[in-house]
Amino acid sequence: MKKILKKIVEIVTLSLSKRIIQKYKPTVIAVTGSVGKTSTKDAVFLMLKDLTKVRKSRDSLNSELGLPLAIADFKGGVNTSSVFWIKAILKLLKILFTNFRFPEILVLEMGADQPGDLDKLLKVAPPDIGIITSVRKSHLKNFKNPSQIIKEKRKLVEAIKEEGLAVLCGDDENVLKMTGKIKAKIVTYGFTKDNLIKAKNIKFDCEVKDIDKKIKCSSNFKLYSNNNFIPVRLENVLGKSQVYACLAASAVGFHYDYNLIQIADILKKYKSPKGRLNVLKGIEKSLIIDDTYNASTPLSVYVALDVLKNVKAKKRIAVLGDMLELGSQEIKSHKKIGKKIFDYADIVFTYGQAAKHITTEAKKNKKLKNKLAEHFTSRRKLIKTLKDLIDKEMAVLVKGSQGMRMEKITKEILFNKKQAKNLLVRQSKEWLKK
Repeated sequence: MKKILKKIVEIVTLSLSKRIIQKYKPTVIAVTGSVGKTSTKDAVFLMLKDLTKVRKSRDSLNSELGLPLAIADFKGGVNTSSVFWIKAILKLLKILFTNFRFPEILVLEMGADQPGDLDKLLKVAPPDIGIITSVRKSHLKNFKNPSQIIKEKRKLVEAIKEEGLAVLCGDDENVLKMTGKIKAKIVTYGFTKDNLIKAKNIKFDCEVKDIDKKIKCSSNFKLYSNNNFIPVRLENVLGKSQVYACLAASAVGFHYDYNLIQIADILKKYKSPKGRLNVLKGIEKSLIIDDTYNASTPLSVYVALDVLKNVKAKKRIAVLGDMLELGSQEIKSHKKIGKKIFDYADIVFTYGQAAKHITTEAKKNKKLKNKLAEHFTSRRKLIKTLKDLIDKEMAVLVKGSQGMRMEKITKEILFNKKQAKNLLVRQSKEWLKK
């Protein structure tokens, strides 16, 4: 889409979306952060979906072009086709000028790739409840420094009115710095003792055995609020990032007067979103940890590697692609992961220009004995090598930035490739053409 046309579409769709929000006055729950936005959005939707008419944004429609599509509940991701945008605008007009059955609660993601992005989104859909998951050094190539990212993200919670709710990840120092100008009630969540909503005794249980019959993985923790607690078990869900999402959703649940028992019962139904530490059956009775949606920060990679480390398997394989959008921190961040990679995996395969630094550093490691590190410039060759290597009771983590299309690797090692459309990210016709 040409720049001028893109700008016109942006102005028109944002304007129509703003008028729609003003007309129907839904409660807007907005989620932002460097990682975990989609998981948190999904968990919040799950928490509230039986309460009233609630809708969440599809996929990760969180940009100035994506938000109007989310408000219109338009299928498909952001598209460059003129026909696509004509249809989207017509749907927005229909919602605005007819008595449309609009949701009472709207759960949205709001992203910020550069300074000023959130200003546009907040003018359209000012939040009644705002959630900030974390703030890390992602998208640094468009920001001067991390402080500028913090300044941009905190706009979301500063926009909430006094009667609203700000839900903050209390384990993140950058997020806690945002409390100064917040008018709304603040609730913090996390694993540390000072949080109002917290998880304790977190245990991950996953063994790659008899996987041809059933995947047996779970995350278990005690959910605490006001010195009361209840055990929670997330079936076929792994990773602290998913527990964080459930804690944020619990904070929203308490805001709507749910009790601990109700919240724990709802969380039992939580499932990881596509491409976010999703546990899948692989070839040769292996286990795949599919985290291919994105890898914008080193933190997200370490979270995924920690999940791999906790899986009981004959061998653990990490397949890692480039972390893009790190700007000047790119080489340093990849090298740092390479130095520690064998603390998590027995085998590491890398793909992409920047990811080569992971392998280079891994090969310097004194723990290289009985370990394997190899870099690939060809995705096809990587897949062939991986397929030849995988055996029963192995666990394979696949992760990389969106631009690396790591889901194509996951697809080739799925137990049933025909299920790819239902299990993996970026399986629409538009994405498959790319």
